[in-house]
Amino acid sequence: MNYQRFKQEIDTKKPKYLSKYYNLIEAISRKGDTQGGYIQLGAFYQTYMYAFMIGYHIGECMPISGNGDARDFAPIASWKPIELVDFIQMLILSEPEEKLGFKWLDLDTMDDDKAKECISTMMRRIEGYANTGLAYIQKKYEEEKEAFKSPFVFVNILREVSMNSK
Repeated sequence: MNYQRFKQEIDTKKPKYLSKYYNLIEAISRKGDTQGGYIQLGAFYQTYMYAFMIGYHIGECMPISGNGDARDFAPIASWKPIELVDFIQMLILSEPEEKLGFKWLDLDTMDDDKAKECISTMMRRIEGYANTGLAYIQKKYEEEKEAFKSPFVFVNILREVSMNSK
């Protein structure tokens, strides 16, 4: 599979998140008017990318097991900014072979079926980090809801997990 087809396959994927986080995502994502004076991120996919970064900084990947009670949303091709989407994919591709089950350099010589397996692994890793991040944000939201009225809440959370990961 060449790079363009590999990228097209990734772009069609709709990563999942656990349904138990739907209310959180809805509360901290902007869809029209703001709700209750709480600061919000953008669309669901932006909240998802933010959650991925939190989970990645925590360093814990909790993939959705089995079919789980999961939801999906916009395909990756719809996510913006594209630079952040590419960065997330590169973070996953830079993980060691023990975590991915393949080497990035081997993608050039893989047949289509093996490349699709690799893409599935990448999606599970993205979902796992996002779910870790959503769990972290959920706990914060439940325990420190007033903090979500600060315009810096999302910067503060990212700073907090970045400092703790050092």
